[in-house]
Amino acid sequence: MLVLLIVSIVAVFLLLALYCVNFLLSSKKIELLKVSTFESGFMSIGKIHNSFSIHFFIVMLMFVVFDLEIVMLVGVLVVDLSSLVSFLILMMFIVVGFYMEWWYGKLIWFV
Repeated sequence: MLVLLIVSIVAVFLLLALYCVNFLLSSKKIELLKVSTFESGFMSIGKIHNSFSIHFFIVMLMFVVFDLEIVMLVGVLVVDLSSLVSFLILMMFIVVGFYMEWWYGKLIWFV
């Protein structure tokens, strides 16, 4: 028990020491490009709400749904009845969701 306490104290001390060394040695440049958003595709000056494209959000949601579908597909490989039923329900939601997106014209990409 004493060894675990000593190792924990040394680990926390080493963590704090390395963090402080990293903070002191790192270069700090505050520029416009460093503080702006990275993956959004537009500058963060002015009104952001007007320039946000809903198509970017829809593509992100479709990516998340496909990731979920792959996880559910792994569950089907177990060949349990409950995993098969849950996979079929998920596929039904995906097909109905894509049909609704197609029906409302949200899958057409405008540039």
